Amino acid sequence: MKRHVARAGAGLGVLVLLSGGFFWFGGYDRWSTGRLLSSACGGVLPADQVRSILGERHLEVGDDGSRGSLDDTTTSLRVVCGISRDTEKNAGKHTDDGSLTVTINGVPTVDREDRRYESLYPRIRSELPPAPLGQGWNGVFSVGDSHGEGEATTAVLLDCAPGRGDLLVTVSLDVDGYLGDSPLDNPERRTAFARVATDTATNASRRWNCDAPLGEPLTTAPLPVNEDEHVAPGDAEGTCSGITAQGKTVARAWESERGTTPFEECVLGDTEGHTTYRLAAHYGPYAEGARHDYAERSGDPHPVASGQRSGVLANGGYWTTAACPGSGEPALFTLNQYSDKTKTSEADRAYALSVLKVFAERSAAPRRCTTPAAPTATTAP
Repeated sequence: MKRHVARAGAGLGVLVLLSGGFFWFGGYDRWSTGRLLSSACGGVLPADQVRSILGERHLEVGDDGSRGSLDDTTTSLRVVCGISRDTEKNAGKHTDDGSLTVTINGVPTVDREDRRYESLYPRIRSELPPAPLGQGWNGVFSVGDSHGEGEATTAVLLDCAPGRGDLLVTVSLDVDGYLGDSPLDNPERRTAFARVATDTATNASRRWNCDAPLGEPLTTAPLPVNEDEHVAPGDAEGTCSGITAQGKTVARAWESERGTTPFEECVLGDTEGHTTYRLAAHYGPYAEGARHDYAERSGDPHPVASGQRSGVLANGGYWTTAACPGSGEPALFTLNQYSDKTKTSEADRAYALSVLKVFAERSAAPRRCTTPAAPTATTAP
């Protein structure tokens, strides 16, 4: 009898040791990662969603702290943090690095002078048009370039309660390091990444008393158009709709669906697939940020200087504006030219102005903005 008890006790001891080892080698990583994630970025990160992207182990968090608040009239709310996955030591195989960067901005920026030589908000970096996030969110999903390299970005703009400004939440994923197996093609993994932004926005709305209307929990995330998914301009039904072709110079169009977004694009190209024109509609923080960049960083004329509503960019492109309800910042519409051939002919200039006019009007109409000013090839003194 004693021998059986001793054996049972020894077996129990082994189980305890094994369970303790399991916690040490498995549970501890999850516990320590949870502590890191719960305190980063003002405590608004969705830890489970971050883990679903970067995994459980070997995560590092860099946090520059939070500054300002939505009620502060001197310093804008700004929070930036990065979460990276280290290469495992002695793993016996290569493990790609991976990283997420999360930025939370109060809108508008009230301390512009302090940030004169930097962008006010993270940019949407993509070669082709980003896709509307949908499902009740005012946001976009983009991929760095047509080969799935660079950065994948999800941006969500929250319309806070009156008197509190707005919140812009931007989450970028390092595609080069982490997405060697192109998981953005996997709808579940793509949605998990996009939910980092929407869940962070939901938490940030409570954390900073934004009290914004929120979208639905994401069940899917759109995949932006790729380089093979072009249409003839006359067949465009989304952000390039209404634009006509121009011989071999403008024979292809890359577009996204129209939706509730603070930023949208239409890209036009020639018969060989080279970009000829890029049209962009900037609303809210993106209009504010573009004006800041043109005026303070690029040396271009300020788009609203001297009461102007349209004009010429220093790079030879054109811009126009429209007033939109619920926004103190007029929407900004731009056309940038990518071919020297389009900068010399009077016919080409007339075509570019007509394209910007159509693009701006069709973007502004569903948002109940005023009719954009007629684009012009001259800049008032």
